[in-house]
Amino acid sequence: MTRPLLLGGILAAAVLAADRIMELESRLAELEQVPRVEVEHTRELARRLENLRRSLEEARATYEGDDRPDRLAAELAAVSNALDRERCAIAAQDDRLDGWEQRWGDREPEAIEGKLDELTADLGRRQRDLDELRALASRTSELGEQRILDLSKRVEPLLGEPDTDKLWHDLVGPVVQLSGDTTVGSGVLLESQPRTSGEGWVTHVLTSWHVVRDIYGSIERVDSPVPVRMYEPDGSTSDETAHMVAYDVGLDIALLEMDFDRRVPHGARLAGHDELGRVDTFDTVYAVGCPLGNDPIPTSGEVASTTHVVDGIRYWMISAPTYIGNSGGGIFDARTHKLIGIFSKIYTHGSARSTIVPHMGLATPMPVIYEWLDRSGHASRLGAQVDTRTASAPR
Repeated sequence: MTRPLLLGGILAAAVLAADRIMELESRLAELEQVPRVEVEHTRELARRLENLRRSLEEARATYEGDDRPDRLAAELAAVSNALDRERCAIAAQDDRLDGWEQRWGDREPEAIEGKLDELTADLGRRQRDLDELRALASRTSELGEQRILDLSKRVEPLLGEPDTDKLWHDLVGPVVQLSGDTTVGSGVLLESQPRTSGEGWVTHVLTSWHVVRDIYGSIERVDSPVPVRMYEPDGSTSDETAHMVAYDVGLDIALLEMDFDRRVPHGARLAGHDELGRVDTFDTVYAVGCPLGNDPIPTSGEVASTTHVVDGIRYWMISAPTYIGNSGGGIFDARTHKLIGIFSKIYTHGSARSTIVPHMGLATPMPVIYEWLDRSGHASRLGAQVDTRTASAPR
């Protein structure tokens, strides 16, 4: 865009210069048409005048009483008058030349070239202005990206059919079922990380502590393997095991490691701290878990609160329908499909015969989990996905 502008400016300047040069040539032609007084002619008149004067003096001395001197005197007067006219013509010609120089002297080729230099300098200034605007646009691109994401939340429902394959890969595929003899729950596979030895991959699972506790049946069995069922897009499943890495009873969170070294194709992507800091009421989310031992089921809803506190622990309340078995499952941002929390517990009503309230679920937010991993020395297990040291407390 800038290059055509520069070329256009130079072309305009060239046309302007050509017009002025034509005007200069026209004025030169006008000057050439002005009657000129030849200096040699004036000199000839002066010689004739001098000769006539000498002849007159000789005639007066020689032809006293003759009319020849009178004729010579008349001729001398005529020549003298002609000489005066020539002098006047020369003076008028000088005046015309001075006036022409005053009017057109500033439009010589040198002056036109100077004007071209001014135009070129102006184009250079405009180029620098465009460069500054381009740099400003680059600096504001990050803010624009976030605004686009915010708008996409409202626009996406209007764009037609969703990409179900991508939704399954981002939201359903990472969720696994954890089961014991009398209990069932959920977990979330994280993206596989290369082992420090350089051979094979390590894959971790985030879940709720009470899910693993109920599978163990006793806290003394925390070293026992945990059954994990993984799911594939074609509906097939594979049964694996995992072992405990770390847990926190108060936060109701646990970190497991899968007992294989292959790379899983659909681990959950973790939300960054800036994204988590913007989570607020009415943001759309997906809750994905294995309620009542079913295959992973996604349900949609909204963040109902980011300041809900139970027993001194801060949770995010969501309105997406959940049920028994969703515990340990994932809460995903509906826009980015990134993991923002682990489902922990569900509200019930009544003491004699409790009634589950499926649209009042509580999730442990990822900022709380990041802080726990950092304190417990397990943050490095997330690899380069997120820097837990800069985690901000949830609102």
